[in-house]
Amino acid sequence: MNKRDMLYRFIKRIERSKLLTLFIQNIFDYDNLYDYNYIFRINKEGDNLVIDIYDNVSVNRFNRYIFNYGNNVINNDNSCDNNVFITYINVNNMKDSNNKLYKLAYLFKLEDDNIITYANTFLDQKIVTILKTIIKK
Repeated sequence: MNKRDMLYRFIKRIERSKLLTLFIQNIFDYDNLYDYNYIFRINKEGDNLVIDIYDNVSVNRFNRYIFNYGNNVINNDNSCDNNVFITYINVNNMKDSNNKLYKLAYLFKLEDDNIITYANTFLDQKIVTILKTIIKK
């Protein structure tokens, strides 16, 4: 399974396990986010995995995160287009970081043998357990 599909399956499994709010709070640094005050969408588009979070708790209410798994030379970028704040992440260029969003991207660049060890450094154990099931498939 390619890494983009692995990340997609991982997030979909988190969603089905009713841990999506915990995941979003942790990775995207939301302080006051609850199950009832956001809309979440995830799509695969070509080499990209696109996550949209529409919320009523942050200054930037419409956020799009694009994880690119292509062989682009484009660096990570932030922009705003029609009041949608877009974060573009070139996964193949990722290095370890203190930013949890970038850590998530870096996690899905690693070899399968190293993913769980690295995930334990920044993800909640309930979420790491889900990741283990995804890697075993």
